[in-house]
Amino acid sequence: MATPENDNPRRRHVNHYLIPAGVLIGLGVGLITGYAGPGVLIGLGLGLLASAFIAPSGIPEDRHSGCCGGDIRWGPAIIGLFLILLGIGIIWAPANVWSYIWPYGFGIFLILIGLSFIAKMWRKSG
Repeated sequence: MATPENDNPRRRHVNHYLIPAGVLIGLGVGLITGYAGPGVLIGLGLGLLASAFIAPSGIPEDRHSGCCGGDIRWGPAIIGLFLILLGIGIIWAPANVWSYIWPYGFGIFLILIGLSFIAKMWRKSG
């Protein structure tokens, strides 16, 4: 049976503050170093990684288990790693033909991830 402590929405969503915190820290570091866009991507990726590895507070163990019973939520972890690599890739882009191709590949991949989130939301609501 749920306790009043576990029913508090603020306690359940505490770890979601890691994502905007990562974005803001990344933006600040990016502005200081002259790479605001990549800084936001790297900060967002780090926020997603942190939220994937830190268990939500106030939620019973059986409700926040990740893939195969582990505590890691693999979706945010993989997307976080991808965004970190994307931010680093923008800063250190190779100066050859791949520098013209890789932004389109990453862009298409990000669009597909966004569409998958919309499809998941649509399936849950319908």
